[in-house]
Amino acid sequence: MNRPQPVKKRCPYCGGYFTPYIRAIKTHKSCGKAACSKKQKREAQTAWLKRNPDYFRGRYIKVKRWRDAHPGYQRKYRAANPEQVARDNRARLARWHKRKRFRTEIQDGLFRRRIARIQDLKGTDIQETLNLKLDGIIAVMSG
Repeated sequence: MNRPQPVKKRCPYCGGYFTPYIRAIKTHKSCGKAACSKKQKREAQTAWLKRNPDYFRGRYIKVKRWRDAHPGYQRKYRAANPEQVARDNRARLARWHKRKRFRTEIQDGLFRRRIARIQDLKGTDIQETLNLKLDGIIAVMSG
């Protein structure tokens, strides 16, 4: 049995051509590259939220009532599922390390830029350059 090949579609995000998955030919929108998939998902979520504006409103009150009606639920769940708790804790720790590494990279970048700025100062060394600048400021202030 010879199956017909789907017609190639153009990705609306990168402009490249791709062969859509045969079973999702009507709904397959992007080529599958990470950037294109991310853009497509963002657009789909935005459209869904526009169609369902009240979906997340008022959830907290409902959840709070349920939690009040089921005291100790989380404690019992955690005691009954220690492997899930351990996995969640590992994932939380990994996210924390990732955020910390990102913040550190930003700090390092700022520090490197400051050093580069100091190195760009003209003069034989940093102290001499700073002394020359101070001498200039003092000369201007003294008139």
